[in-house]
Amino acid sequence: MFLSVCMFFISYPMSFMPSECDTVFIVQTGNFGENQFVLNGNSISYDLSGNGRFADGKITFTDKITLDADKVKCSYFNYFGIEYSSSAYLKGEIVYGRNNKEYAEEFFLEPAENGEFYSFIDGMLERKKANRFYSLSFEPLDSDSAELVLKGVATFNREIPAREVYVSNGSIKIGVDMLWGGALSYFEDLDSNVEAVEVDDVIKVDSDASERYNVKAVSKNVNLINRFDAGRLIQQSYYGTNGSSGDGYVPGEFMGNLWNYNPVQGGNQFNESSKIVDLRVSENELYIKCRPLDWALPAENITPSYMEARYTLDGKKLHAECRYVDFSGYAPYFTSQEIPAFYCIEPFNRFVYYGGENPWENEALTIEPKLIFWPDAGYPKFFSKENWSAFIGEFDDSFGLGIYVPNETEFLAGVFDRENTHETDPSRDASTSYVAVIKFRTFQSFDPYSYEYYITSGSSAEMRETFSTIG
Repeated sequence: MFLSVCMFFISYPMSFMPSECDTVFIVQTGNFGENQFVLNGNSISYDLSGNGRFADGKITFTDKITLDADKVKCSYFNYFGIEYSSSAYLKGEIVYGRNNKEYAEEFFLEPAENGEFYSFIDGMLERKKANRFYSLSFEPLDSDSAELVLKGVATFNREIPAREVYVSNGSIKIGVDMLWGGALSYFEDLDSNVEAVEVDDVIKVDSDASERYNVKAVSKNVNLINRFDAGRLIQQSYYGTNGSSGDGYVPGEFMGNLWNYNPVQGGNQFNESSKIVDLRVSENELYIKCRPLDWALPAENITPSYMEARYTLDGKKLHAECRYVDFSGYAPYFTSQEIPAFYCIEPFNRFVYYGGENPWENEALTIEPKLIFWPDAGYPKFFSKENWSAFIGEFDDSFGLGIYVPNETEFLAGVFDRENTHETDPSRDASTSYVAVIKFRTFQSFDPYSYEYYITSGSSAEMRETFSTIG
C-alpha cells in the first residue's frame, strides 16, 4: 500500500510534464475476436455480456452489450480513441478507473465502415486523468439491431490546453473558448490599427480611432467578438422539438417562455460549460468538437449530440466549416435555424448589406443605422443577394466585422442596448450587435447537417472585396 501511494505521488505529477504527453494520436488496430480486442497495441481478453452474439468477426446485438476487460492497467490518460465498424448509430459507454474509483461516461458513434472516434474524458480541463481501463458498452439507437467490429482502442495522455486557444497568420488572430464549447470567442485584425477609445463616456472602436476621435486609445488589441456570456460568441445553435409530439422531451424555460430543444455550442443560459470532446491545432487551423448543452436546461441535461467546427485562416478571412449530428431520437421539427449565431461588439452598430438585385456589380450598399433589440423590433429580416452582411462603426467608412454564408440571402439582425458600451474591453460588455442567417429546415436526429461561413474585417468596401473572392 505504501509503495502504491508513493508511485502515485511520483507518476501522476510526472504525467503533466511535456515530455510525458502524447503528441501523436493513432489507434493501433488488430484482430477482433470472440473474447479479445486490441487495447494500446496489445491483445486483451474481454467477457461479453448482454444480448449479443459474436460470429464472422463481428458482434450482432439488439440491446446493450458490454465488453468487460477486467481493469486493465494503463499509463495515465485523459483522452481515448476507438477504431470501429458499425451498421447503426450507437450509444456507447466507457468505464475507467481513477484513484481506485470507477467512472463511467457516455459517448456516441455514427455508422461507418472505417469509423474513428476520439474524445477527452470528463474533467480533462480540471486535470483529471485515469489509469485503468474497465469496459466498453454499446447499444443501437436508430435500428432494432446493430453489427459492430471493434478494431482497436487506445488511451493517450494529452497536454491540457489553456482555457482560450489561439492561432494567428499575422493578419488575423482567432481564439476559441474551451469552457464555451470551442465557440469562436476572439477575432483580432492585426493589420488595421484597430483601437478602442472613450468618447463622452461611451466606447468607440475604429481603425486609427485615436486619430479619428482625437483622444487617447484605451485599448490597441481589440477583440471584435462579443463574449459577455455563453449565448454570445460566434457559434452553432439549433432548434428542435418542443415535446408536444410525445417524444419524451421536457422543455425548460427562458425569458418566461417554454423553450424548445436548443443545443448551443457555448453552453446554457446559466453559463455552464458544454463538454469539449476533441481539439486539434495546427499552424493556421483549429478543429474543435463538443457535446453541447441544451440552452434552457441545467448542465445535467447535456444533449446527446455533437458539434464540430474547423476554423481555417486564409489571409484576412476566416473559413469555418460546421457539422452537427443529433442522437436523441426526438421527433422531427421544422423551424428556423441560425447558421450561425453571430455576436460582435456593439460599437459596431450600423448594419451594412447589399439589398439590390444585381449582386457583385458594385452597386450601392444599404446601411441600417438605428437597429434596436431584435425581439422588440419584431425580428426584422434583411435580404442580401451577395450573401454577406456586416456591422461597422458610426461613419460610412468605419471599420467593422462581417459574415458571408454561401448561397444564403436572409439575415436577421439587431442591436442590444445600442450606444451603451462602457467596458474598455468591449467584447465583455453586455451591449452587442447580432446577425444570423435564417434558414428553415427540419431538425432531424440521425441526420448529420453541415454548413460553412466566412468572417472578415475592414471597411464595408474592403469586406465586400474580400467576400467577392470566395468561389
